[in-house]
Amino acid sequence: MEQKKSPRRFVRLVVLVAIVGAVGYVGYQYVQTSNANAAYTLSGTIEATEIHLASQVGGQVKQVHVAEGEHVSVGQDLIDVYSASGMNEEITSPIDGVVLERLIEPGEIAAPGSTLLVVADVNTLSLTIYVPENEYGQFSLGQAYPVSVDSFPSDTFSGKVSHISDQAEFTPRNVQTKEGRESTVFAIKLSLAPSGGKLKPGMPADVTLANKS
Repeated sequence: MEQKKSPRRFVRLVVLVAIVGAVGYVGYQYVQTSNANAAYTLSGTIEATEIHLASQVGGQVKQVHVAEGEHVSVGQDLIDVYSASGMNEEITSPIDGVVLERLIEPGEIAAPGSTLLVVADVNTLSLTIYVPENEYGQFSLGQAYPVSVDSFPSDTFSGKVSHISDQAEFTPRNVQTKEGRESTVFAIKLSLAPSGGKLKPGMPADVTLANKS
């Protein structure tokens, strides 16, 4: 004889599921609220202003006097080029800096205007981070923030806000909702204080921010 399912057992099961769901929801809300006013981190990559050096007339490269990573001085002769018209061209450094890239070797032909060397002033570095729209208003020019890198975990460096973008880097199709507006990000550029050579172009870096939203 087929037994009927107890309606009481079914009711208890529904109540139990409802209670578990409610506990889960409360826990989720607590995590979100407790993190709302905490410090948080945004990451970017350290950059230097690069100068691309090229031959004006082009020709055969006779000599390259520097290697990648080498320090150079203003006016230093970096590359000698012998043009087809018989002219000798000296390509010199416009700054005190470091050679980031060497793209030509002696004996090769340099086309007019093509980049042969890339130099940069590694004492003037910057870091660009991308800030959500709901945090954008807390930034102002000249503000200083702590910056850290993995290579020196016990050191803290300083970055000052030098540029605040007035245009979103990414605009979702629908920005009518609060969630959509928070998806929009703005570029914030920080000029980094001299680090004694510790910070290098290409290093990933973290900026610690206090959530004021």
